[in-house]
Amino acid sequence: MKKATSTDVARLAGVSQTTVSMVLGGHLKISVSEETRKRIFRAAEELDYHLPANRKRKTAPGKKRMLLLLVPTLTNHYYTDLARMVEDYAETVNFQVVICNTFRRPELEKQYLETYADDLAGGVIYTFLPSFPEQAEVLSRRIPMVIIGEKQSSLRVCSIELSNEVAGAMLAEHLYALGHRKMVFISTPFNQLSLARTQRLEGIRRLLEKNGRENALEVLAAEPSKEGDRQDDMPYEYSVGRQLTAELMNRGTDATALIGVNDMTAFGILDELHVRGLRVPEDFSVCGFDNIFSSRLEALSLTTIDHRMRLRCREAVDMILAQWNGGQAPALHKIEYAPQLIIRRTTGPARPAAE
Repeated sequence: MKKATSTDVARLAGVSQTTVSMVLGGHLKISVSEETRKRIFRAAEELDYHLPANRKRKTAPGKKRMLLLLVPTLTNHYYTDLARMVEDYAETVNFQVVICNTFRRPELEKQYLETYADDLAGGVIYTFLPSFPEQAEVLSRRIPMVIIGEKQSSLRVCSIELSNEVAGAMLAEHLYALGHRKMVFISTPFNQLSLARTQRLEGIRRLLEKNGRENALEVLAAEPSKEGDRQDDMPYEYSVGRQLTAELMNRGTDATALIGVNDMTAFGILDELHVRGLRVPEDFSVCGFDNIFSSRLEALSLTTIDHRMRLRCREAVDMILAQWNGGQAPALHKIEYAPQLIIRRTTGPARPAAE
């Protein structure tokens, strides 16, 4: 059977051969509609056509290669901690890190890639799922790319993953062992911006269902409007934790454990309980996810989930370096790290009213 060519793809998609080469080559600056891009991707898939991978590049002696680090927000300290760890290690292997804060806006994410990726980037590290997955897959054939963070098996890009479902189950099992039979999961919106939120919730639910407690969990989530980084000069995720906890306390609850979708949301929960004179963990146990630096402070001592961040950051940079040195698109590598439960002072035995 004759091997398909770019001309065949162009004919099937109804576009020029040049457009096919530019789109499938990951050249972001080409001006074509999203519908045209999708039509080209579908035609290429139908014909099983792939552009030849070619990553051979030259860097001037002594000049550092640029590594783009795409983050959704810098008000969540998880991402500032992660950026620092990537920078620390990348410098030792001759990469200069450029931090691109997208503010969770897909158009800004695309703008960063258009500005840097075609001509300057030695590699791209995503700390969230790409807003344009098909384009990301194509770009990854030309520029070394790694996703560090969320787990999505269908995305064909190298990744350093963590099972958020396992992490959620770990926290739920810890709380259940302490006698908590009613829990509340407090979260930022469930939408396409972050699968981790839904996956953590699923892990909690499955553990409770396993113990015959299908109705033991209440879920409170912010409205699915556009997320902003700040609200009243406060980090968005912190504000969500405070606001939803205030609403919960105002109407009353028989829950004894409050779980923040991440540590920043958990800080908002803790602050709202504090201003109301409620004790942690005597009145409510509180926990989060991420194990950011602030969670370790003695004044907070938050029970949380550690993501092996430093190891994962090093692995991501090493994976970029291996792709660069290899000169060809590598086999798809997906590495998964096991989360770790960190028990601190914000969780304790459920108060007697739990049952």
